[in-house]
Amino acid sequence: MNPSQRIEFSKNWLTNDVFPLWSGKGIDRKNGGFEENLTFEGEPMDMPRRAMVQSRQIYSFLTGLRMNTVSKDVATFAVNQGVRYMIDKFQQPSGAFIYSVLPDGTPKSMNPDLYTQAFALFGLAQAYQMDPKPEYKTRAKDLVKYLYRERSVKAGGFTELDEKGNISYKSNPHMHMFESAIAWMQIDKDQEWWKLGDELATLALTKFIDSQTGILGEYFDENWNPLRENGKFVYEPGHQFEWSWLFSLYQDLTGKDCKAVRHKLFLSADKHGTDPVRKIAFDEMWSDFTPKLTSSRFWPQGERIKAAVRLATEVPASDQAVYHKAADDAMDTLFKFLATPKKGMWYDQLSAQDTFSGNFSKSSSLYHIINALEEYVNLRN
Repeated sequence: MNPSQRIEFSKNWLTNDVFPLWSGKGIDRKNGGFEENLTFEGEPMDMPRRAMVQSRQIYSFLTGLRMNTVSKDVATFAVNQGVRYMIDKFQQPSGAFIYSVLPDGTPKSMNPDLYTQAFALFGLAQAYQMDPKPEYKTRAKDLVKYLYRERSVKAGGFTELDEKGNISYKSNPHMHMFESAIAWMQIDKDQEWWKLGDELATLALTKFIDSQTGILGEYFDENWNPLRENGKFVYEPGHQFEWSWLFSLYQDLTGKDCKAVRHKLFLSADKHGTDPVRKIAFDEMWSDFTPKLTSSRFWPQGERIKAAVRLATEVPASDQAVYHKAADDAMDTLFKFLATPKKGMWYDQLSAQDTFSGNFSKSSSLYHIINALEEYVNLRN
C-alpha cells in the first residue's frame, strides 16, 4: 500500500466495520457503560468493567466523530452515556476513581490505582470537550485535589497502588496523567491543568529519562532512580514513542523547547526497539539495547505511527525519510492485527514467531488504534 491507500483503508474500516459494531454490541443498553470485551463473534463478554475502558471509549467515539467515521448522534449518545456511567459507578467521595465494577454496576475492585486516575481525568476532558458541563470540570478538579492530598511523592509525582495497598513508582501512569493534563490544557485555560502538565514534564525530563543513555525507564524507587537488574533497567519502545508524541503537543501549547529530547527518544526507540525485517516494535527492552521481550503487542505499533508522522512535520524534507518509513512500516504491521475473523476487531499480540492467538478483542485497544489512524490520516501526506 501507499500512504493514500492506507488512509482510505483506515477510514473505510472505521466507518463500515468498527463503529457499527462497537456502537451496537459494545454498549450495554440495559446497565449503561461500554462493554469490556467482544468475542470474535461480536458478542459482549460477561466480565468486570474497568474505569479506563469507559474513558478510552469516550475518546474513541469523539475521535471517530472528528474523523467523520461515525455520526454525531451515535457519538454523542456513546460519549454521554459513557461519562455518566464512569462518574456514577466509579468516582468516590474522595475524588478518586476505583478500578472496576461488575456488569450490574456494583464495585469489583476498589483500588484507586494511578493508571485509573489518569484515564478518568482523560475521559472527563474528552466529555467536557464535547459538552462543557461544569460538573465534568468539577469532578476532574476533585480528582486532582485527591492526588495532591493523598498520593504525592516527596521527589515529585504520585504513588502507584496495587490491590493490597503496596506502593510502587512507575513512569507509565504519569505519562497518561501528562496526556490528561494536555487534554485539559487544549480546551481550558484553568492554570491547574498547566501546573500539572509542567510538573509532569519536568519529572520526565529530570527523573524518568536516564541522563547517561537518554532512555526513559519504567520502574523506579521513591527517589525516581531506575530499578536495575544486573546493572540494567527496563524500558518500552512504545512508551518512548508515546512520550515523544506528547512532548510535541506540550511544546505546541507552552512554547517550551523540548524538540531535541523527543526526537532522541523516538530515534533511539526506532533504531534499537524495532525489528526492520519483521517491521515490528518490541514490547520490552533492556537499557543496554537488548530485547527483553521479542513479542509485539498492537499498541507499540500505534504509538510508533503517531509519533513518526507528527515528528516528521518538525524536520526538513531531507530528514523525513526515517520517520515516514517508520510510520508506513508500523501501519502495515498494525493492519495485520486487524485481520480478524469478524471485521471491526483486532488481535492483541503477535508472538516472536509471527503468529496471532486469542478469540476476543479488548475495548480498551481502540483508543490506541484510532489515535494512530487519526494522526496518520491527518499528517502523513
